[in-house]
Amino acid sequence: MDSAKKSGVKRKHHALSIAQKVEILKKLDSGMSVQTICDIYDIGSSTVYDIKKRKEKLLKFFSDSGSKQQMFVRKSMAEGKSSELDQVLITWFNLRVREGVEMSGDLIKKQAKAFHEQLGLQHKCDYSEGWLQRFKSRHGIQFSALFGEKRSADIDVASEYVDEFAKLVSDEHLSPEQVYNADETALLWRCTPKKTTEDAESPSEFKASKDRVTVMCCSNAAGTHRCKLLVIGKSLHPWAFKGMTQFPVHYRANKKGCITTDITLDWFQKCFVPEARAHCNSVGLDPKCKILLILDNCSAHPKADLLVNDNVFVVYLPPSCTSLIQPQGNGIIRSMKFTYRSLFMRSLLSSVNSGTPVQKFIKEFTIKDAVYCVANAWKSVKTSTLKNGWNKLWPSLMDTSFSNEDSENNFSGVRVSKEKQLIQELLDYVEDVTNPNTKELSSRINEDVLREWMDVDDTVPPVYHYTDSEIVDMVRSLERNTRTGDEDESSDENEEDVREKISIDRLITLTTELLDGLEQQSFVSEQEIMNVYLLKDKLIRERPKYMKQ
Repeated sequence: MDSAKKSGVKRKHHALSIAQKVEILKKLDSGMSVQTICDIYDIGSSTVYDIKKRKEKLLKFFSDSGSKQQMFVRKSMAEGKSSELDQVLITWFNLRVREGVEMSGDLIKKQAKAFHEQLGLQHKCDYSEGWLQRFKSRHGIQFSALFGEKRSADIDVASEYVDEFAKLVSDEHLSPEQVYNADETALLWRCTPKKTTEDAESPSEFKASKDRVTVMCCSNAAGTHRCKLLVIGKSLHPWAFKGMTQFPVHYRANKKGCITTDITLDWFQKCFVPEARAHCNSVGLDPKCKILLILDNCSAHPKADLLVNDNVFVVYLPPSCTSLIQPQGNGIIRSMKFTYRSLFMRSLLSSVNSGTPVQKFIKEFTIKDAVYCVANAWKSVKTSTLKNGWNKLWPSLMDTSFSNEDSENNFSGVRVSKEKQLIQELLDYVEDVTNPNTKELSSRINEDVLREWMDVDDTVPPVYHYTDSEIVDMVRSLERNTRTGDEDESSDENEEDVREKISIDRLITLTTELLDGLEQQSFVSEQEIMNVYLLKDKLIRERPKYMKQ
């Protein structure tokens, strides 16, 4: 029973601010009791339960606000005359800000008029200066705080942030094991080098594949932990995944194959936090030690206030210097993508050498193949590469962790040398193609073609830039899904259940045949053969359970 009820004294009404309500939600998530919260804020338990009931709406409203100071003053989430226009306009505003669009009051008023017409609203509104001030107040928008920075990469800002980061690490007593960075990249997973898909008889009938996924890479500053990759495709249930129960990556999907705010939140809560916490526990750190995740200002990343869980918190790099000091962008992602393309090209050439046309190989190379390929590429990134990616953001760590030969300049040289080595290995592999029908393909592949292909998706944004019409449709769709409880799950249009489940007896036979072949190859290690033996043994042990089913 509340303390006010016990004493028989009527409690004085307290109107909590939006920020205080968000604080209460965080306290509830941390395990604090309702009674303790009631005592701290001098409120009744019904107020706490009402806040909890509106959790999703409160957190979204707080996240969308441009100024957190305003949220300590504002006490309600009251909307304008048209709630639909208000939601569409603030969604448009936040997306454009994160894309780097310079905002002004006149631009917002002009866009409001355009949305008024597009939504077919019947009421009249002149979208005056008074309306603008009310809209800014409702959503905590302050132009000076949002648009006072330079947009271009700024060495001075980067240098200042390096000092701020060093202070943060020192103040929070963080070790390299506890500090992570995550970043997304687009991957054209079926794209081939120029001219490799040309046919002498019909050179224009087959276009290079533009199929894309978005890949999020995340690792710590010590180089001891690389999180499981997040891969975002366009289909939630591709036919190639039929029957799969184990995945080498975290897989999510939407129609654009891009990172979104919802996916980022889901990845943070369900994937990053438990993985990072498990790693820190495994190296002997305090079970409740702080963990820091560094992100850039991608438009799909939620406000840092929402990315807090189990003593894990997030800080954002300044938007004007991300390209200079982002760890994943300093050779880590590039190394992964170079290896992916190398693995892809080897598979293509091997298939072509066996008589398979390039077009057929591309058609048969599925999203499942891409997922396993990118997971292997991520696993192949060297520990030294994961460490050296931090050399610009955390130079003092580099000074104590590496010898002179691992300095920044030497690292850049090693990276370039490694890339040259990979390209040369592929060229050597091309030379080994013996099928006379594919010799023409070999003549089209040279160092310049491969190097251009390696960087083919560097300019493809991991975030989709929505048009005004798409923003309206997106907000309306979210409102419908909220009312009905439906989820937007995209899937392949031509999805068919064409994959038969392989029996356990057949799997045992296949592993036996695989072992017979592997034991004859000198390049296969004893450990690799033993792993297959262990897998076969597991299948044999599980067979009785399988047969009962």
